[in-house]
Amino acid sequence: MKKSSLKKSRMHGSFSVVHGEDSVGELRLRRGASFLRLHHTGPVHSLPDETVIHGSLNDRVKVSCIDCIVTSSGSGTSKGNGNYHYTEVFPHYVALGSEHLRPCEPMIKAVHFSISDVDTVFYDFDAFGHVIDPKSLIEEVVAKNKIGRTVPVGEFPVIAYFTGKREVISVDTAIGHIAVNHRPGWSMGGPSGVQIMNKMTISIKPESPAVFEDCIDGILTLHRFLSLIAGRRQGVKSIQLELSNETNEHPVFLDLYWSLAPQATKGSGSKSADRPHPGDLPLNIIHGTESFATVMQNWIARDSGWRTARGQYSFCLEKGNEYNVARLVAAANMFDILPEAAGPTATKLPEEVAAAQSECLVILKRLVPGIERDSAINAIKRMPKPSLPKKVLHRTKVVQNYFGSRLLELDLVAKTAVQCRNYFVHGGSSDFDFAAVEPLISFLTDTLEFIFGSSDLIDAGWDGGAWNAEMHGQGHPFARFKSQYDESLEALKLALGK
Repeated sequence: MKKSSLKKSRMHGSFSVVHGEDSVGELRLRRGASFLRLHHTGPVHSLPDETVIHGSLNDRVKVSCIDCIVTSSGSGTSKGNGNYHYTEVFPHYVALGSEHLRPCEPMIKAVHFSISDVDTVFYDFDAFGHVIDPKSLIEEVVAKNKIGRTVPVGEFPVIAYFTGKREVISVDTAIGHIAVNHRPGWSMGGPSGVQIMNKMTISIKPESPAVFEDCIDGILTLHRFLSLIAGRRQGVKSIQLELSNETNEHPVFLDLYWSLAPQATKGSGSKSADRPHPGDLPLNIIHGTESFATVMQNWIARDSGWRTARGQYSFCLEKGNEYNVARLVAAANMFDILPEAAGPTATKLPEEVAAAQSECLVILKRLVPGIERDSAINAIKRMPKPSLPKKVLHRTKVVQNYFGSRLLELDLVAKTAVQCRNYFVHGGSSDFDFAAVEPLISFLTDTLEFIFGSSDLIDAGWDGGAWNAEMHGQGHPFARFKSQYDESLEALKLALGK
């Protein structure tokens, strides 16, 4: 795979907008503020339905601006050149390379990208290293270069290596074949030294060439999973599209700039205190890739039904160490939008209760529609369906099967967290004193997030019991939650008077 060329932020060229007319344009790539400014002879009030603008830069690189939105347009007069018209466009995506991208055509063979913590999530520790006792090898190694002269060796040789095994993990999933590979680079060496640098690339290869939208959807699906494993929201970067081109003997790659690509959790730099540690992650590949591959495969297979709830979980991860009402409510609401199969079954109402339900609905439907009447109808219709507390406790039991002895009274904490959510959504009640538990809002939020994330992995085949039996530090939210649980539980029971 060729090296990315997305380095210039300002580019100039010609672009086709409407009726085949070419416009001179300037393209700027900026996070959240990319724009294409077009200069043309006549006014452009709207864009074609496909919202794709193709162009060619002055250096002959072909550009495809996708999902474009007109942000402003106007006209003016320049001295000596008469009237001119301009249009500014916001492109959600910009593809650059030797070919134009036609997003509605299945022309993408694979997509390659990276994430913020790729080297931690896929911690292939043994791929690179140095020889502990190089003295016995240095003369043979130096002789292999055959440079035509004798190279003297000294008392303190150093031999560094890459094992040569590029593939880290490979697995077939519902969104295509996923592989993670090393992409090492190295210098020739000299008096200033020598180094081996490495980048890791994640690839998704669909079963057959895919349209652009499906490729983006695949990135987002895998992004949600890897953010869960890393314990913080991942930034997506270095995206390249590999085109399906049977007529070209060499692979064709397009660099993709995503104006609103997922960003890493705020404050999650390399020196962040919350930086994930490979030994604390719920899954790692240090002892093999089989369990990692199985869980990833099963997790992705269920994503179509879970993606809305998982999106809320990703929203929570994005907040990092920032806790507020919105995060607590979002953490509780995740359980309410899970597919039915992930929660408790609906209860069958006793015959007399079912009859009363029908009668009440008949009476209420005779009334004039209004907020109170409609609210009562909705409440009565929900009678046999599981409530939010029941859904949360159902997922809690999944976790307790693996963590029960380590996380005692987890159901009590979960119930209290839901009561807090109800306080913010429905208002206070006489049987719940929110002021008493308000100082523990972060602990209650973490509890809901832990139950959701860990039960999701358990359903996908994660051995939570084996992970729970290990010693961990603070390098993942699961590990931090477990280490702080006992102290926080005692504080909660004291607040509740238990």
